[in-house]
Amino acid sequence: MKERRRVLITVGPGLVAGKRHMTQRALVTALDKCADLLVLPVGGYDFAAGRVRAYRRVRGGRFVEAGMVVPTADLWIVYSDGYYLDHRALGFARRRDFFRAQMDFHQGHVDAGRVARVVNEPQVEARTLKSWFASLDAGQYRVIPTHVFSSIDDVHDFQKARGEIVAKLDWGGAGGGARRLRCDSDLHRFEEELGAATDRDLRDYCFQPYHPGDEKRLWFVGSRFVAGRKSHGRATPWSGSARDYRVCVYDGNAEGFATDLAAAERLCGLSGLDVGSIDFIGASINEINGCGTIFTEYRDWDCIVDARPALVNYFVEMVRRT
Repeated sequence: MKERRRVLITVGPGLVAGKRHMTQRALVTALDKCADLLVLPVGGYDFAAGRVRAYRRVRGGRFVEAGMVVPTADLWIVYSDGYYLDHRALGFARRRDFFRAQMDFHQGHVDAGRVARVVNEPQVEARTLKSWFASLDAGQYRVIPTHVFSSIDDVHDFQKARGEIVAKLDWGGAGGGARRLRCDSDLHRFEEELGAATDRDLRDYCFQPYHPGDEKRLWFVGSRFVAGRKSHGRATPWSGSARDYRVCVYDGNAEGFATDLAAAERLCGLSGLDVGSIDFIGASINEINGCGTIFTEYRDWDCIVDARPALVNYFVEMVRRT
C-alpha cells in the first residue's frame, strides 16, 4: 500500500474554532481523505523555535490539537497569511514584519529540506503585495499605475496631478485600510492617521489613481483560468453597495472577456501565481491575490460562482501524483 503523503495546510484560526470558511473547509475535508493532513492556524507559528501548532480533523468536521511540531511535509498549502490578525499580540511591532517573518519561515523549511513544496511559493506570494505593481510597466501589463512614495509631500503632489487617488495597504485584504483621497482635507486626515499610528507608516501604503468601473475577478488554479465573475455597484471601503448592485458569471460568453483573460494570463505567468485571482476594475488590472482567495461568489444566499471543485481537485491530484 502506498504511504499517505504528509500535507500541511495553513488556515485562518476561525476554521479550527468552527467557523464555516467554505473554501478552506472544502480543501481540508478533501485532503484529509487522501493525505496525512495537519491543519495549522496561521497565528500558531513559533518563529523562534521553528515550530507550528498543529491540529487534525476528526469526525464531524471538528479539530483536535496535535501539539507543536516541526513542519515536515511533501506539500505545504499556505491558505491564509493572517493579514487580519493582531500582529502586536504575536510579537511584531509592524504588520509588514509579520508578513516577512512568514515568508522567511516557509522558505527556511524548504531550504532545510523539511518541506518539498509550498503553494504558493513564498517569492510568488510576495508578488501579491500591491507594491509589486509599482515595478511593472502599467501599459504593457494593463495594470493600474501604482506608486510608492517616500514622503507625504509626494502623495500631495500625486493627488494634485491626478485629482482623486486611492491609498491601499501594501499587505491587506477585503479593502481594509484603503482610503479614497479627493482633496486637501482627505490628505490631511490621512496624514494625521499615519502620525497617530504606531504599527504602520507611509512605507506600508501604495497609491493608485482612482479608477471607476465594474469589478472583475478571474480565478486561477495551477496557473490556469477556472472561473470568473463580474460585479457592478459593489460596496467599497468608502461607500455601500449601489442600488443597482449586480453580479454575474464572467467567462467566454461575455463581451471583452478574451482580452481580459489574455492580460490576466500574462500577469499570472509573470508572477508565477499557482493559486489565486487576478482582479480588474474596468479595463485595468487592480490587484493580484494569492492563496487565501475565496473561491465562491454569492449574492445574498444565491451562489453565483463556485470555483472550489477546480481548486480541490487540483490539490487532490497533486497529492496523488506525489
